[in-house]
Amino acid sequence: MIYKVEKDQRNLAAFDVPGATVQVSDPIIGVGNKLSAGFTEYLEASRLVWTFDYDEVFFMLEGHLEIQVANQEPVQYETGDLGYIEKGTQTIITVPERAYLLHVTHPAWRA
Repeated sequence: MIYKVEKDQRNLAAFDVPGATVQVSDPIIGVGNKLSAGFTEYLEASRLVWTFDYDEVFFMLEGHLEIQVANQEPVQYETGDLGYIEKGTQTIITVPERAYLLHVTHPAWRA
């Protein structure tokens, strides 16, 4: 199977999470919910606590964000950076203005 998502098919929708104004979409969900691929957009300055119950690889398309794990220095991500967050990781995500990223999760995070 091959699937293509056009720019006008991203269908970002508001996602209710304390501390952030964010919208997400997952236009690709793999067979058996083994993975999902989509977009996350933080629309304004945000700070949220998030525990990942899935593995995630993400690519920064626009903007900047910082991810901090307890007892570690924060990691800065800017446009063009690729990141990985392991399942079970508890984080504090800080977005100073706006950020837009492509994410791939295993398994699908909202299935």
